[in-house]
Amino acid sequence: MHSETQIKSIADTLLPGFIPKDGQLKEFSFHFTIPPNHSYKVTYKKNQKSEWEFNSYEKVDVNAG
Repeated sequence: MHSETQIKSIADTLLPGFIPKDGQLKEFSFHFTIPPNHSYKVTYKKNQKSEWEFNSYEKVDVNAG
C-alpha cells in the first residue's frame, strides 16, 4: 500500500491529462495503477479559485467482480 502523499503526488502529476473539458463541473475522478498491481481512484474538487484540488483516494481491487 502506498501513502496518501505518494498517491497525491502521482495523481497531481497525471492531473493535466484528466481535467474535464466541461468547465461547469465541480468534481471529477480518475483511476490509475502503480505497477505491478496497485490501482487507485482519486477525486478532485474545484476550490473557490476554480482550481482543481486533490480531495480523496481509495484503493481499487482490480480482481473484484
